[in-house]
Amino acid sequence: MFGVATINILLLEGESVALMQWRGNALRLHFRYRPIDPHFDAFQLFLEENRKVPFIVVADFIEEDFRNESVAHVTGSDRSSLLNRKLHHAFRTTQYRTARVVGRELEGRKDDKILLTALTKPELLDPWIERILKKNIPIQAVTSAAYLMELFIQTLKIKSEEHLLLVNREAGSGLRQTYLQKGRVIFSRLTPASVTNHDTFHEFLFEQCEQTRKYLERIKQLPYDATLKIHVYTPDSEENSADEQRDLLDFHFISIDELPVNYQIDLGEAMPGAVAHSLVTAFKKKGVPNVYAPFQTLRYFYIRKAARALYAASLLAFASAIAIAGPSLADANSRWDRERSLIAQTQPLLAEYESLRQRFPETPIPSSQMELVVETHDNLLAQVYYPRAMLEVISQALLVSPRLEITRVDWSLEPPANNEEMAPVFGGLLAETRAASLRAALIAGNSVLVTTVRGIVESETGPRDERRQVLAFSTALGAMEGLSVTPITMPLEIRSDTAISTTLDGSARSQAFVLEIRKSMQP
Repeated sequence: MFGVATINILLLEGESVALMQWRGNALRLHFRYRPIDPHFDAFQLFLEENRKVPFIVVADFIEEDFRNESVAHVTGSDRSSLLNRKLHHAFRTTQYRTARVVGRELEGRKDDKILLTALTKPELLDPWIERILKKNIPIQAVTSAAYLMELFIQTLKIKSEEHLLLVNREAGSGLRQTYLQKGRVIFSRLTPASVTNHDTFHEFLFEQCEQTRKYLERIKQLPYDATLKIHVYTPDSEENSADEQRDLLDFHFISIDELPVNYQIDLGEAMPGAVAHSLVTAFKKKGVPNVYAPFQTLRYFYIRKAARALYAASLLAFASAIAIAGPSLADANSRWDRERSLIAQTQPLLAEYESLRQRFPETPIPSSQMELVVETHDNLLAQVYYPRAMLEVISQALLVSPRLEITRVDWSLEPPANNEEMAPVFGGLLAETRAASLRAALIAGNSVLVTTVRGIVESETGPRDERRQVLAFSTALGAMEGLSVTPITMPLEIRSDTAISTTLDGSARSQAFVLEIRKSMQP
């Protein structure tokens, strides 16, 4: 009654989701899902059979952002308000976010050093979390593999290190590097094993650790002359080697299966890594703390916790009444009245939790108008687009034309070309301005993202090769799903603004080109 003997753990690892269960001092893999409908159906069946077992959700994927900033030193409610404003400004598109103070500056005003982190791709978590909550199953924590590393080093002798890089290799995700200062996470990054082009694991490891050190120096978290201690935990002892030092990088290799344990871990064919050891370490102590889940996600956990507290209070009151009951019936009735009074005093607590479950207050707005507001809100959210995604598409298409050089990329959100249906004609003229047409397109959910790519093409063979390279680049972009490409300016075009350059020896020449990429934002 007072403790949870069984806990389900949902480990999201990018391409797969591992469902594990902690029970009887052992961690075992139940099933490994893929985020497609048949496996969602299998997960639904599991939820039907395990309605009383709470969940812990652990994210172990690339889309976790860490930002270190300095702010004025404040305390109390001012600090909470300041951190909330910073969080909303940095990560307004996700609800899985958190902030905390990790230290103070040693010079100047001695500002607070804060860490802002978030899971920036909530669509990777929401389908699983929504299915759990629909069954009224409690979720008691949403955390990440990076924050589990704080729990992992609690049992080790390295938690007081000033500059520590903890490297763990997980079978389902890749190589994770977590930088900690005196046991607290400051930065973490995940590199999929599929991106390496090295022959050995150690070459890949040394390259990634060197990149991490340079980044920590650039954000002023690691002094240039400080030695970075690196502890590498791998599930395969054959990958380990003797300790080694390289340019202020102090490597120590440890095999996971050599760590002393007093519990059982069974993950099927996969060898357990630092994430699994962190989970069982937490279960043996105080449990896994929540990092990212908002109150709405944890509501059933709090309701169950309150119900248990009320039940315990009633049992305590009953036991107290029995213990102090006298031989007289009047005295016994008095004790029973006291118990009923105690139960009555706890009723407001239940009412308070019930009110928290109501996300929106009563409103006189008709249901049809409320439905329109919700649909419009969903349309606007569906049209959120990040420039980084388009830059990745352009970079992929450039592989077919390596002699192209991109000089400028512009993007804008525009209404569709055939916008007459949203812009009524009055007196032969369009009554709507372009801004009004764009607003109407956003509300209707059919806006268009227009990206203009400007660049130059070089060739040593002649004009036809220049035009061929640009056409190959345009064709590669057009092959991307949902994109249409229109050449605005191509090599060999005779125009007043056409620019052609060449080297002094005439071995190579360059000419400008302009392409327009259109992507419909209609959900």
